[in-house]
Amino acid sequence: MRVDSYQDGETTTGDIAGLTAIIAILAAWLFATYFLHRWAARPPSPRARLKDWRRDLTALANGFIPSPSSAATFSSIITPRSRGVREYPRFVAPGVEFGTLTHHRARSVTWHYIAVALPAPLPHLILDATSNNRRGSDLPVDVARSQRLSLEGDFDRWFHVYSPTAYGADALYVLTPDVMAALIDEASGYNVEIVDDALVFFSPAIVDFGSPAHWEAVDSVLTRVAPRILAKAFQYVDERVPGQEVPRALTALLAAREEPDVRWTPPTPRIGTDGRRLDVRDPNEGIAPVLGAIGWFALLAFLYAVPGIFAFAGFMSVIDGR
Repeated sequence: MRVDSYQDGETTTGDIAGLTAIIAILAAWLFATYFLHRWAARPPSPRARLKDWRRDLTALANGFIPSPSSAATFSSIITPRSRGVREYPRFVAPGVEFGTLTHHRARSVTWHYIAVALPAPLPHLILDATSNNRRGSDLPVDVARSQRLSLEGDFDRWFHVYSPTAYGADALYVLTPDVMAALIDEASGYNVEIVDDALVFFSPAIVDFGSPAHWEAVDSVLTRVAPRILAKAFQYVDERVPGQEVPRALTALLAAREEPDVRWTPPTPRIGTDGRRLDVRDPNEGIAPVLGAIGWFALLAFLYAVPGIFAFAGFMSVIDGR
């Protein structure tokens, strides 16, 4: 664009044409932004609302309550921060929830998840399903390879298992042959995480809860896989923790002998410090994401500010030309 090209205080027809073009581009850009904002904020169509109602009625008929959340409701590597997360749709029953989880940050993955409460904590375990790994692992964190645990049979073809270094035997206690068979048969499309007293299945696949197939898949996980792991959690005791080295049954007998009139209450089970968390690294933390955010902000500022600056410069040149 040429506006007062020679700085002689005169405005030509070409200057006015260039200014008009810039103003038109700026107006079109602002109008498109406004239109997209209105389009994104519009209410769902009647057909979409009907689909949501059918989905919610299906959940209620199966004993689940629709309960969307604007914050994370469970702890997992897919919920490193409680805020900035949207769980919708989300269906809840005692000790169980499942649905779709989305992070607000740009370029985030939408996860289909199933979260089950365990009766007691277990060591931190991550099972990376190989069926989802097209260009490497789809896990949202990087797990130290030194924690990789190889299991018997062909289980390694279906899942890469990560366990705290000192808790390999404990992982084998949880992942018995029947549990591994159930995981392969019913949950091979899910990554699995056991953290504290939560069992989480998650997959980057887009799920349509209007389809019976997805409800059947959730039912298979909840009825054929989760109960086996829950049984392991109920029996597991980390004997590394002081006070837990004595079996519960023996502790109960000793307590009844010493204080027969007092009802014995088992202590809250705990996991040793070395077994509570795997060594993982979140790629969204550190200097690289900060630089990326700065670059994104600079790009937006450039796209929005440059047309306005040119329009203002052209306008001032027209005034100066008068």
